[in-house]
Amino acid sequence: MAFNNYCSKLCMQYRHRRRRYFLLNLFVITLCLCAIFPFKYHIFQLSPSKPLPRNSSFSDLLRKEMTLNCTGDPLTTWCAAEMKYCNSSLLIYKNLFFLTRSAILQTIHAEGKRVGGEQIQAVLNQAENDEYFHFKKDFLQIPCNASLPRGITLQYHLSKILSSITSYQTSANADLIVNESTIAVNRHDYANIYHTMTDLYTAYILCRFFQRDPKSVRILFLDAHPHGNLDVYWSKLFHSYSRLGHLKKYSKILYHEIIWAQPQAQSDIDVQRHRKQTPSFFADFRQHMLKQFHADSTATRTVNCESLQIFYLGRRNYVAHPRNPSGKVTRQLPNEKQVLETLQKKFSGYSKLNFTYNYFEQLPIEEQLQTIARTDVFIGMHGAGLTYVTMLKPNRALVELSGPSWQSQDHFQQLAIINQVRYRQCAIQDESPTVAEKIFDCTKEKVLELCPSIMT
Repeated sequence: MAFNNYCSKLCMQYRHRRRRYFLLNLFVITLCLCAIFPFKYHIFQLSPSKPLPRNSSFSDLLRKEMTLNCTGDPLTTWCAAEMKYCNSSLLIYKNLFFLTRSAILQTIHAEGKRVGGEQIQAVLNQAENDEYFHFKKDFLQIPCNASLPRGITLQYHLSKILSSITSYQTSANADLIVNESTIAVNRHDYANIYHTMTDLYTAYILCRFFQRDPKSVRILFLDAHPHGNLDVYWSKLFHSYSRLGHLKKYSKILYHEIIWAQPQAQSDIDVQRHRKQTPSFFADFRQHMLKQFHADSTATRTVNCESLQIFYLGRRNYVAHPRNPSGKVTRQLPNEKQVLETLQKKFSGYSKLNFTYNYFEQLPIEEQLQTIARTDVFIGMHGAGLTYVTMLKPNRALVELSGPSWQSQDHFQQLAIINQVRYRQCAIQDESPTVAEKIFDCTKEKVLELCPSIMT
């Protein structure tokens, strides 16, 4: 108290001091402020280094049974295929994904040429293989007094990570401790909204399965991809994301819980699943995403036939990843400008139809989602952008424009089914002078399904 009184008195008398005492008094005042207002230093809310307890101190955590959410498909089958090892420090689900508790990551055993997060212009033409780590033995350690599992087959990178597991039996020191639940994701086509959406849904449904709040869960990228425009989805839908390559300055990291997500190809909304019904919590996933970007997240099936919103998504060249430095985008209408002018003129003849178009390549994601959320009929060329059919309200419509070479692809028809959206494939010939007329007819068909008397 006396020290604080001295500081206060010194501050009041400061202006009467001589100039030669200026620096000395300033230094003392700084010390006073530090004494009165102590502060703490935080780095990304991650705990500083401290000793790991012995295995016995983990017993309560490891013996604690998790309450899983087994609602719907595929969660029911995941629950039924749970395998526990090493006092529940390792749990494997349907040979798709696994969870580790009180696990140590030894980053030196993740070998790679890149760390990830670089600007695209700095890594143009780099080999795709340079954007992945190779996981060696001892990369992942768990507290285990029993024999580690053998003969379990997981796919892609998870097989390597599972094979890298060794046990630690005694106390160890961690350079970093992460207390929050973490989902480890190894992305492939990170710059493609279709593959990004499948990964996002996987991470979200894992949160629901383990009953974790998505906004409290951290994402750990196991890849070394450069920075991409779609990375913001991860920081918006979840607590935050970090890159394994950026954590290599720490030799040992203790994670209290890591969920090792299944590869993108095994996502439950990937085309290879051939889904004909909506998977667990998909409507909640849509709502969660739209809310994070301040878009209309309601799911009303009622269509406003007094003002029907028709949106055409165009395609422009842009550089999305290092292996396409020219930014050339395929599947573009060569006469798109003329087609759009014709469509604009045709739809303008109906007072209750509002036809608009735009390009998403340079548009902020928030505006992209807001546009889709208010769309009733969505038109676009076959391509990743049609993934946004998952963000339409149910009982809306997608018109997919398909050239001869990709008419057999049903990616977006499946996504439309999952989101309970009407679908129409519109076969077109790029150079045909009747392309605009064909698109108009296909769109008119879906418009009349939604609002039978709107064009009379």
